[in-house]
Amino acid sequence: MLKKLKNIPKEDLIKYIIIMVVTLLLCQNFLQMHYSSDTYVLYALGYMEYPSKYFLLDGRLISTVVCYLAGILKIPIKAYIIGMDFIGIIFVGLSICTVVKLLEKLIKPKSNILKLSIICASFLLVLNQFTLEYLLFPESAVMCMGLFLIIQAVRIMIENPKHKYLKIFMCLLAAGISYQGLLNIFPTLAILFYLVKEIKDERPYKEKEKEFFIDMVKLAILVLISLGICMALVKIGTKALNSEQDRKMHLMTLEAVRLRGETVMEYMDELWNECMAMLPKHTNTIVLVISTLLIIALKPKKEYFLQYLLILIVSFGICIVPMFMFNTGVCGRVNVPLTMLWGVSIIVLLTLVSEKPEKKILSKIIYTYAIVSCIINSIFIMQNISEHIAANRVDENTGATINYLVKEYEEKTGNTVTKFSFMYDRNPQQYAVGIKPMQSLTERKFACSWCIRSAVDFYCHKDLKYTAMPREIRDRFKNIDYKEFTEEQIIIEGDTLYMLVY
Repeated sequence: MLKKLKNIPKEDLIKYIIIMVVTLLLCQNFLQMHYSSDTYVLYALGYMEYPSKYFLLDGRLISTVVCYLAGILKIPIKAYIIGMDFIGIIFVGLSICTVVKLLEKLIKPKSNILKLSIICASFLLVLNQFTLEYLLFPESAVMCMGLFLIIQAVRIMIENPKHKYLKIFMCLLAAGISYQGLLNIFPTLAILFYLVKEIKDERPYKEKEKEFFIDMVKLAILVLISLGICMALVKIGTKALNSEQDRKMHLMTLEAVRLRGETVMEYMDELWNECMAMLPKHTNTIVLVISTLLIIALKPKKEYFLQYLLILIVSFGICIVPMFMFNTGVCGRVNVPLTMLWGVSIIVLLTLVSEKPEKKILSKIIYTYAIVSCIINSIFIMQNISEHIAANRVDENTGATINYLVKEYEEKTGNTVTKFSFMYDRNPQQYAVGIKPMQSLTERKFACSWCIRSAVDFYCHKDLKYTAMPREIRDRFKNIDYKEFTEEQIIIEGDTLYMLVY
């Protein structure tokens, strides 16, 4: 390892250190205690029970092992969360470094401005807005390691070493059992890097086209085999643990398909047009239009332009098709290829313009476009992580208020609260007032049905037993619609805490 580091040119070593430092700075707000809905459930179940309730049912074996190991070593959960995020950020930085190295090897940039633009495009490709969800959950290091493994599979594909396909398969499988959603990144990256390679390759196009087609078929088979193994592990885990969990969509009729199609279009509107509130509305469309116009202005070979369109079609396809098969919902972490398209487009532009040094004005426009895009993306990365922390503060205030009310009640009455029940108000909201609606990143944990009890337990330092809400209490909560948390939403009677979720 030390020998390899010594062999890295000083200029490259400095560049990689800067990339790692910038990645850490952009994601620094994750290096404090922060909470996702999963974090509260982890606190409630503990390291040894949590994996069997979630990871094993999803075939995520590496996350299972890591969680068990943390339990055996008795690592405090706060140290675990921050430590896992630190390791995750390192994996993200290493992924960016690998992409930069690959692109420089293929494009062979001669000017410093092109080198800088390649670094900016690599940040856009790897550390985009939806990638943030990889750093959100307690198993962040495992998810980011999976991202790194996908990038390594692409590197192996380009470098073409001995036993190439076996090595790619091992990387894909390891990424899949880290988090299956990572596998949909690989097709987008594989086609992108093949396109970059083809543009720079001086062989006749027909020869390159044949190689591309054969390799893509082989790689598609490897992805499908990896996905098949992951699905088999899910089935085995579900049976072994006697779980009735079923996330598949059972579309038995044409009407069901049509209705699902309408839902999928709503999801895509939220993901693509609204950008999950992580970027200004229609940013993705604007970026795609600008990029396509610049590519057309460079007058590339028709075949290269068609391959660029293929990347777009594949990226949309691998995000949309699973929505018909599984109940994914609006979820950034399983739709990362959509936000990767910004980086993809700029990398294609930089590759094409590197072949046309005579187009000086276009070159300046494209370099500026790459650098400004990276700056904009970085600003929103920091803002969105800060928004996550702000959403956590709102939850903490809610939890502190509930805890105060419970303690006050117990001191006054002498009763001990041991039970918990909740219901939703007439129009429940997923986000707190003033917080950007960024799905898992900023959702109210006290609005998430599967973690409300865990959150209440966490802040009240109790292990409350769930009980049904009696009609009398329901009638008192009936037809009420709150827009923010107030003490009126909490009723404590006897040994039970009743909560109306706004």
